Amino acid sequence: MPAADTPPEEAPPPPMPIGVRLWFIYAFGLLAFTGLLLPRIIAFVDFSARAPFSLLGIFMMGELAALLFGITVAMQRKRIALRFAIGIAIIAAPMLAGLPPILLNFPPAATGGWQALFIPVGLAISVILVVVLLRPASRAYFTED
Repeated sequence: MPAADTPPEEAPPPPMPIGVRLWFIYAFGLLAFTGLLLPRIIAFVDFSARAPFSLLGIFMMGELAALLFGITVAMQRKRIALRFAIGIAIIAAPMLAGLPPILLNFPPAATGGWQALFIPVGLAISVILVVVLLRPASRAYFTED
């Protein structure tokens, strides 16, 4: 009779798929990269009366907000986290190719070389992350409403 009093045991959640693990590594790396460049981003803004903000600052603050929210909902396994994860995975190419030359004041010749090298790297990272996130195991991981 005591068996009727005990609640049924729930099945343990499935282990985290490799695609989700890779995305978490990328997301926390991007968060660290953004944190390290934040003083340069703030210094980049010209706080004069003509331009109290910059498009770079707006982009970085939007990226930072989306990244923090995306990591938070992914840790909670919410369904919306898959969409945020894919969106965050897509920004690898602009982040790798565009930000360091701007923030570190590369000369024009070095900027072209940097972009020629890191646009393909960013695109490869984006494609790999999106493909592994769209696999059935990764999609099934995000189940919470």
